[in-house]
Amino acid sequence: MKNLFLLNNKGYVLLEMLLSFFIFTIILSLLFTPLQLMLDRQFSEKELQDMEWELFILELKKETKMSQGIAVANNKLVLYVDGRVVTYEKYGSNIRRRVDSTGHEVALQGINSVEFTMQKNGFQVKVTDRFAMEKETSIRSYLMFLE
Repeated sequence: MKNLFLLNNKGYVLLEMLLSFFIFTIILSLLFTPLQLMLDRQFSEKELQDMEWELFILELKKETKMSQGIAVANNKLVLYVDGRVVTYEKYGSNIRRRVDSTGHEVALQGINSVEFTMQKNGFQVKVTDRFAMEKETSIRSYLMFLE
């Protein structure tokens, strides 16, 4: 009679099914978190691109205030600051800043195109980023422009 009790398997199928379902839900919950982070990553990259744009414009405005002259030639922005020539130009997928035609300081990265245009009392910057978002701003200078 003792041997008959040990050979009875009726409860083990239910127990195996519950254990398998428990392991499946644990694996599923562990995969859900990285999947959600991967989907949110592109959104955070767009936010980061927007913050970089704001920082680029703030630095450009600051340098424009300190400049003694402004010019746009061949889609390059040229600022004359304290006897030095500061150039902003597209280089690959970046906008780089160069002082006296030397150096390579990345001012804004991840762009498809940039356009500098002279305006009355300043210039305009138009950028298309890698997410195909167009951003533009006008930066005014208080220099006396000769027209």
